[in-house]
Amino acid sequence: MSESDMFSHAHDEMDECVQALARVHAFLHNELVEADADMIRHHLHACERCMENFEIESTITEMIQRSQPQQSAPSTLTARIQTMRISRTG
Repeated sequence: MSESDMFSHAHDEMDECVQALARVHAFLHNELVEADADMIRHHLHACERCMENFEIESTITEMIQRSQPQQSAPSTLTARIQTMRISRTG
């Protein structure tokens, strides 16, 4: 973001921009809890500059995903992870 862009945003809005852009990858990969994802969605709809950055990141992510074949973990690994999850929460 250029210096002139920084002056076009209020300080609180800049903080929101920094937070939104820092979490854009987690948002793109559906790794955020719904409340956090809603906050990012709201900010993107309100901030044209962040929406432009999001669209660029989204396009790059889609291109990467298309270039990689779908792979899944072996069933034994999936079972081990599930067992570890259960033992940690229980």
